[in-house]
Amino acid sequence: MGFDTNLRNAVLAIGSLREAQQACADLKPTAMPMTDEELRGRAELIERVIRTRAKLQEVRDRAETLQAALERFKQRRAAMRM
Repeated sequence: MGFDTNLRNAVLAIGSLREAQQACADLKPTAMPMTDEELRGRAELIERVIRTRAKLQEVRDRAETLQAALERFKQRRAAMRM
């Protein structure tokens, strides 16, 4: 996965979470009766948030992996220069 793809995924995921935050604020409380359509919408929103959080975690994990690889590279390069 390239840098541009990771960046695009992160931006999309953050945008999606912001939209979900507003949508969650507009949801009826769970104690109130809801139509099948409202329940389905709530379930879809929850699913999108869970998927988005998973994607953000993948991006974070990838960033940590790349940072570790960069540090190893710098250490090897420094060792070769000695």
